[in-house]
Amino acid sequence: MVGHLLLYHPAILKIKQYLDEGKLGKLQYIYSNSLNLGTIRTEENILWSFAPHDISVIQYFAGSIPEDVKATGAIFVQEGIQDTTLTYLNFKENIHAHIYVSWLHPFKEQRLVVIGDKSMMVFEDTLKDHKLKFYRKGFELVNGTPVKIDSEYENIEFDSTSPLELEQKHFAECIKSGTAPRSDGMNAIEVLETLERAQKELMKDKTTN
Repeated sequence: MVGHLLLYHPAILKIKQYLDEGKLGKLQYIYSNSLNLGTIRTEENILWSFAPHDISVIQYFAGSIPEDVKATGAIFVQEGIQDTTLTYLNFKENIHAHIYVSWLHPFKEQRLVVIGDKSMMVFEDTLKDHKLKFYRKGFELVNGTPVKIDSEYENIEFDSTSPLELEQKHFAECIKSGTAPRSDGMNAIEVLETLERAQKELMKDKTTN
């Protein structure tokens, strides 16, 4: 079992519940921003420092690994170490995602947006309250013309139990039942494979070398 802690965050589990129940419709697009000022690493770039949790959540929602991975970035502070990266993930069934991570940002931002063809959800973990919102927004075709649906958002409540406590309980339950954890070894490998594919893209990107 690996420490992909966000897979045990009650807000993430609530979004997954809404996806499974069809409240968002068909999943179309996900984007995740993980931004802050530092801490700058000397042994790893921002992709490896910030993005593993974002990747784990996106692949959890998509239910698969991406068919295509693209990444670009920029180096400013230390030679050879990206300070900001933008990674694009394309999955089967026309599901797309992007991950923007940076440790050169004036304030902390942790925002996850999940878009379906019926509704959308936004999770902003840096807010003090009302962190999870459900939007009945989107478009529908009327006589071949896209018509906007723009209703008010709804604040969604979720369990206040800490992700670490839920992860520990899940691990204990898996030991008792003999079932595989949500963040098992295969989950770790799949996240690592996506990170490695993104890193190869960064190495090919002449603007970051």
